[in-house]
This record gives sequence, C-alpha cells and structure tokens, in this order.
Amino acid sequence: MSESALPSKELHPGEHGEEHHSALPYVVVWLALLFFTFLTWYTGSSHLGKWALPISLAIAVTKSTLVALIFMHLKDSSGATRLVFVTSLIFVALLLFFTVADVATRFHLATPAGAPFGTERTPPEGLLEHELPSEE
Repeated sequence: MSESALPSKELHPGEHGEEHHSALPYVVVWLALLFFTFLTWYTGSSHLGKWALPISLAIAVTKSTLVALIFMHLKDSSGATRLVFVTSLIFVALLLFFTVADVATRFHLATPAGAPFGTERTPPEGLLEHELPSEE
C-alpha cells in the first residue's frame, strides 16, 4: 500500500496513536459493583419499609453511574456526550418522580394476613380510649 493511501496526520491532528488504559479502574469498579450487588440483595431481603425504594434507587443510580463513567468511558468523552447523558438522567428522574407521586397519592395497600412483615395493627383513628378494640 502506498504511503499516500494512508490517512494523513494533518487530517487527524488530535490522534497520537492508541491510548492504553490501566486495568486498575476496571477492577476497582468491578469490585464496587459486586459490593453494590450484595447490598442490593441484602436490602431486598431486609424489608426496610418506606426506605426500601429510596435506598434501592440510590444503589441503582450509583451502579449505573459507575458503569457509564468507567466501562463506557464517559469520563473521557466530550462535553456533548456528557450533556446527552445528564439530559437522559433528568428525564429518567422526572419519570420516576411522577410515577412515585402518582402511586403515593393512591390508597395504601393492605398487607395480607400471615405476611412476615407489616402486620402490626394500629388503632383506628378518631376512637376514644374506651372505644378501642380489646386486645386478647
């Protein structure tokens, strides 16, 4: 192949050859992802009540951010690519916000009898002390 058929350095001034990345960030992020996966399993089996959704969403956002920054090389990308990523995060946050707001304004679901969690009964509101059901 003739030298004139090869791409000229003048056409691609920013390219100085292939960059070599260290494996250390990939190993560290992989270990962090393993930790967060274990944390996801642990929080899922711990029945955290109202804290379950915020904690699981925080773990998911952390894991996806690590993957996007390190494995997808977003930290080395241009500003336009980062802007697209941040814009997509904003739209996902809006989608989750309106979904959670819609579900939160609906009636509370009853826990079935015999469930291993959430079976504590609170006295009905508005009853006087002598009107409360007796505990036997």
